[in-house]
Amino acid sequence: MKRILAAVLLTTVTFAQCMAAPLYTGIQIGDKSVGALIGFQIDKRYAIEGHYSRSDSNISHAGVTVDTATTGLGVTGNARFPMKLNDVLPYFLFAKAGWERTTNNETYTVPNTSALLSSGRITSHKNQFIFGGGAEYEFTKNISGRMGVDLLGKDKSINLAVLYKF
Repeated sequence: MKRILAAVLLTTVTFAQCMAAPLYTGIQIGDKSVGALIGFQIDKRYAIEGHYSRSDSNISHAGVTVDTATTGLGVTGNARFPMKLNDVLPYFLFAKAGWERTTNNETYTVPNTSALLSSGRITSHKNQFIFGGGAEYEFTKNISGRMGVDLLGKDKSINLAVLYKF
């Protein structure tokens, strides 16, 4: 019985410390995608962040239609650098680097006049490094806003994010 009580107490203390950890979550809107992110603030300067993004596109030419759904799943390490604008307005510049796995699902449809193929699906995956940077401003103790640029392979994406810190 004492062992069970000790195990319950140890689990409760460990869980309470994990829940008090400096976690944050947010949504990110880019020029090509929409996504969500979750992060763990190690200290005031460094954080580890996971993100998920999705974008859809449709191309139609000469009766051939291609629908593309792109999803990205990645992990980055972030570094924040405190700055001040005219010694009044504090903000942070941030830099990030990490890895992202991108999946493209392309569904194509060819008019019925073609006897070979009328429709199909192609899936491809890429593993790439992601680099980025930007500025972050804390509106309140729990709510921050970000504006930044992400470089993923040869692609560049400008994005805005809103973060909620627990």
